[in-house]
Amino acid sequence: MTQNPNYYNLHNVSHQHLSDHLSELVENTLQELVNLKCISIEDEMDVSALNLGMIAASQNISYVTVEVYTLSLKERTKLKGLLEVVASSAEFESIPIRRHEDTILRRIYDRVPVKLDRADFKAPHFKTFLLLQAHFSRIQLPPDLAADQVLVLEKVLNLCGCHILKRMAECTGSNGCAADVCVGAVGDRQTDSPLKKIPHFEPEVCLFFLAVSLLNSKTDH
Repeated sequence: MTQNPNYYNLHNVSHQHLSDHLSELVENTLQELVNLKCISIEDEMDVSALNLGMIAASQNISYVTVEVYTLSLKERTKLKGLLEVVASSAEFESIPIRRHEDTILRRIYDRVPVKLDRADFKAPHFKTFLLLQAHFSRIQLPPDLAADQVLVLEKVLNLCGCHILKRMAECTGSNGCAADVCVGAVGDRQTDSPLKKIPHFEPEVCLFFLAVSLLNSKTDH
């Protein structure tokens, strides 16, 4: 911090200024975690992890992602909503956007079934949204995008693990949504999944979580 104070928005590097800055950073972070119901603080000193905080820590996922899931995933969330929520996870912010890549992403977008009101071909989350659908539809991708897709699917397996979402459901009461999210449909998009026989397992839900079973079969070879 003393070597590059501008990066940390420091105006002075004295011991007192550094101490004040770090204290403020810790206090703001703790308060944000309290607001997100990840931790609780008693008597201004005793910090305890709450269920959502323990989920984020034990599964190594961002507390921001946990918040988005708990606020956005509902019992009646459909395919479009599920795709948007999962693709918006903080874990996908590092998905690279290459120069002139928007041209091929537009071509992929023309072939996938689910569209958005606003398509941003230079946003990592939108690229994730496309790569997930390309996987469901089994669209052949060039090597760079195929490598990105593998990375996306690996992250999805962690984010959509049944044990994570079941625990989140226990915290939020979204048990119906947890059941939907734990679906691993087998087959391709044109065929009916046997999971449709289960009450409330609509085709859109089965289709979305086709990624889990497809990735499992892909990594077995």
